[in-house]
Amino acid sequence: MFATGSKGKARTTVHVIDATGRQLELPASLADVMARAATLMAEGRQVSVVADDEMLTTQAAAERLNVSRQYVVRLVDGGTLPGVKVGSHRRLRAADIEAYRIKRDATRNEALDQLAALSEDMDGYRLR
Repeated sequence: MFATGSKGKARTTVHVIDATGRQLELPASLADVMARAATLMAEGRQVSVVADDEMLTTQAAAERLNVSRQYVVRLVDGGTLPGVKVGSHRRLRAADIEAYRIKRDATRNEALDQLAALSEDMDGYRLR
């Protein structure tokens, strides 16, 4: 696979040449996803692409959030994370899981920043 295209914000398409020599035109948004996936894979990380409206099990949601399945069940039952019941099983939209993860991480980072600032104010980082 070989990609061509102009760099920068002006880029609108990327051309990919497959193994048979056929040239395919890809939108820049897809090229960005492929570039990000390639970077993560080069780091040895697993990559998956999921549609925003795809419905996931509580176990799959837990794996994406790096928490236990039971914790996800409590989040859904408590109304913190939207989900629906299909029979006796809960299902969650991938977009809702991602939105929750982003909000959770932002709240966590803000709390860590406040804790670091408090520690600095109290000379907690000064070596004695």
